[in-house]
Amino acid sequence: MVQTPSSNDDDKRAALLDAARELFLKNTYANISIRKVADKAKVNSAMIAYYFGSKSGLFREMVRSYIASNISRAQATIGQVDQMALQDFLTNFYRSVPPELVHLVVRTIIYERSEMRDWLIENLMKPAMSTANQIAKDIIDHKGKSIDPLVLRTLLQSLLVAPKILQPILLELHPKEINEQFYDQLAALNAELVASYFELEKN
Repeated sequence: MVQTPSSNDDDKRAALLDAARELFLKNTYANISIRKVADKAKVNSAMIAYYFGSKSGLFREMVRSYIASNISRAQATIGQVDQMALQDFLTNFYRSVPPELVHLVVRTIIYERSEMRDWLIENLMKPAMSTANQIAKDIIDHKGKSIDPLVLRTLLQSLLVAPKILQPILLELHPKEINEQFYDQLAALNAELVASYFELEKN
């Protein structure tokens, strides 16, 4: 079957994103060259500039491909936080975000002073924290609990990030038990603990 130009373009773009995920998530940003990504994707390196503008553009699109849907999902819960909404969000995050991405973001923000660090803070951390702040306020206001929203936001971020940071060692120690069912149960328990303390509806 002869491919149309548009489908061929889509294939090349997808191949570059797949290669970027594999390479960027296992190495520092500075150690990955345009040629390495292009060779991995089996396309001409000029295609990176064509589709993404630059290596940094490809990196940003790779991060967005994981994070954008999670931030949108979190924003959709603002004003209507209940136990099931919180559980659904945690479940989706645990299932869709690879631990390597969390490690990459943490490593870049803590240890690097680079354009990518600045971009991650402005385009990932600040929007995520703003959304988490609003959700924290909604939860606290539900029953008028006397808790600093920053404290609850930090708790919620810990519930999200800690399991992904720990995932490689958990898999090494418990290779048979760490699976989707494990993370579904973890999401349900974390949501229930928060909902119980703040008296959220189950729905």
